[in-house]
Parts: sequence; structure tokens; C-alpha cells
Amino acid sequence: MKNAKTIIIPVMVLTVCLAFTACRRQQGNPVYSKELNVVYSGTPQPHEKEFIIEVFIKNFENKYKVKVNIEFISQTECIKKIQNEQNSKNFESDVIFVDTANMAPYVNGRWMIDLSSMVYAGSTFTAMYDGITRKGGEYFFVPACFDIYVLAAKVDALKYLPAELAKEDVLNGITWEAYAQWAVNIAQGEGVGKTMMPANDQGSQLVYPMAGMGMAYGGGFPDFTSAGFKNALGIIAAMAEGNAFYPKQDQYTAPTKPMQNGEVWLTFAHISPIGIAYVDERNHWLIGPAPKGIRGSGSTSGAWCWGVQKGAPHEDLAALWIEYVTTPHVNYQMCSQLSFLSPIKEIAPLLGTDDAVMAAGNKMLTNTVISSVPSTQYKNWDAVKLLYHDVFNQTVNAKQIPSDAFLRDLETKCQALRN
Repeated sequence: MKNAKTIIIPVMVLTVCLAFTACRRQQGNPVYSKELNVVYSGTPQPHEKEFIIEVFIKNFENKYKVKVNIEFISQTECIKKIQNEQNSKNFESDVIFVDTANMAPYVNGRWMIDLSSMVYAGSTFTAMYDGITRKGGEYFFVPACFDIYVLAAKVDALKYLPAELAKEDVLNGITWEAYAQWAVNIAQGEGVGKTMMPANDQGSQLVYPMAGMGMAYGGGFPDFTSAGFKNALGIIAAMAEGNAFYPKQDQYTAPTKPMQNGEVWLTFAHISPIGIAYVDERNHWLIGPAPKGIRGSGSTSGAWCWGVQKGAPHEDLAALWIEYVTTPHVNYQMCSQLSFLSPIKEIAPLLGTDDAVMAAGNKMLTNTVISSVPSTQYKNWDAVKLLYHDVFNQTVNAKQIPSDAFLRDLETKCQALRN
């Protein structure tokens, strides 16, 4: 029996040492978990969901020989889910994917862990969202991708450009005045308006391009009474006067389908729906920066970000995930497939000739007035959105800038919605 014990003890020690050596490591720490639970808030389109599951996640699973479970839920449901897990201490979720507009509950509730030691060391991130993703010196979320508004023009529309402009001007950025004249020229030449703003009030997105127009002239966001916003309304009125708008634009919250079926030739919209249409017909579309006003280009912008829940049951593997998704080539793959911009400086050498959407967005980063979406500052952001529909419809129907009294009334209603 004495000899047997002297044999068993070394074998046990050797087994433990081999297990420790064989385990995966991240940031110098061993990773024992074999399963990861990811909660992806929002509503990705079918092709985006397919990429996330079949490529993005599969690559991680194959590389580290693990299983990733992903749940797609709404942003409201995600907040409730994580809050319930934090309150009950019954933790199921590891990694969370949320946008900056819905980030406050996670940060203010201190539901997330500090990611500072998990982010890939060779990546330099934009500081544009630090005021939202960081608090008290801690890094609760790391940007994965961000959006911006850009111009899309059908190649067929080039023949209607104002005389002093050429294709290169579109690619480098034209003024809003030139955009309006171009829109009117197209309508006159084609006999129907082919310029679109997303005017459907269900799931409204109109607030964002209108805000970008206003900021290009020095307006705020939200804002209904400044001189800058009135200048933007003057651009809309000029297009309405020339019957430049697509007659069915009030049926859409994004220009993708009208671009794809040839009914829209010119638009200023979010890079994601524009990118979807562009991919289908690369040779038929030009993508350029947002048009400029007296202050340069203007655009709203939000970011989608990765975070790790405090109390995550597989925090070790979650740390490996954060390192993986923040490497430049992996991030570039995600952003290019989802038609977003990368927040990582080091992806620049990876851009190819087909990355027209990313290239247009990147051109705006040095001369653009950018605002994040201040939705958390309002009791009901959807109600704020509908105020923009009121002013847009009034402007288009009357074909002129609304009265100061009308605009002051909207500003009063907007202020009443603040928290």
C-alpha cells in the first residue's frame, strides 16, 4: 500500500499540470470554459444574421474548439433580461451586444465588468464614444462598429449634375445646395421625383437625416428653431418646390428597396441600408460623403458595442471573445459584411477598392459635425421622432419653411419630453 501511494500522488500531480498546460490562455490567464452565451440585442436583417452565425461565430468556435450560443432579442428585452439576472444573481448571459442609444442602464447600473485588460493590444479605437462607454475610469463597452449617414447616387443620375460639378465632386462631397439642384434636375429630366427621404412614420428614421442637414448649417440635435435648422428646411422646401421627392417615400423607413428597383436615384441615408443596395449593383452606384453646409458635413452617429456582464458564468471565455472581436482583421470582416464603419484605426490598410461605403464614411471623420443619439435624455424618443415628421410634412406640403410660431410650438413640445 505504501508503494501504491507513492505512485498515485505523482500521477495526480502530473494530470493537473498537463490540464493546466493544455488549457487555452488569454491575457496570461487560463480559460477552462467550453461554452459561451452571447446576447445580441437589436434586429439584424436575415443576411446579417446568417453571417453572424455561419461565419463570425463559426470562426471563433473552430479556432478555440468551443460552443457559442447566441440569442437575438430586442433592445428592450435585453435590458430587462440583464437587469433580472443582476437582481436575481441567476447569471446566464456572458457577452452582450448593445448600441450606444440603449447603453445607459448597463453602465449606470454597473452591470458590466471593466474590459480594459481584454481588448486586443494592437488596436487603437476612436474616442468618439468614450463619454458613453466609459465611466469612473472603467471601460464597460468596446465599440464594434459605428454608423454614419452618406450620399448614394445612381450612375445614371450623373447626366443631371449641376453644370459646374463632376463625378469626382460627388465622391469627395458636394454642398446641400448642389444636392437640391441635382434632385430637381433629375425630376425634370425623368418626369418623376427620384430623390428620397425616409418619410414613413412607423419605425421612423426621418429624424436622423434631418438632424444631419441641420448640423451641417450649425443647428443642434434635437432642434427646431435655430437658423441652422431653418437653412436645412430651406433645402427641403427647394426640393419639394421642384417636385424632386420620390412619390412613395412615405412608405419607407430606408431607401434599400427603392434603390434596388430603380425608383430612387439619389438619397442621403444610413450607411447600412445604402450598403445593402450598393452590394447588389456596385457598378451602378456612387457613394459619397454627406453633403456640406456652412459648417461642413453633418451626421448623427451611434455605435454597436461588446460588453461582458458582471457575474458572467463563463467570464474566462468571454475575455477571449473580446480579444478576438477587437483584432483588426476580425473587426474589419464584421464591419464590411454589415456595412458599418470600423472604430479601429488599424483597419485602414485592409480597405479594398470595393469598400466604397467605408471609404465614404471615413472621409467624413475629419470635417464632420457628428452627434450621438440623445435618446436617453427624453421620456419618449419616438415622440421626438414624430415631431420631425410634423415639420417635414409641413415643409413639403407647403413647399416653404414653416412659420416661426409653428417651429416654436415644436420646440416647446420637444422640451416637454426631456427627462
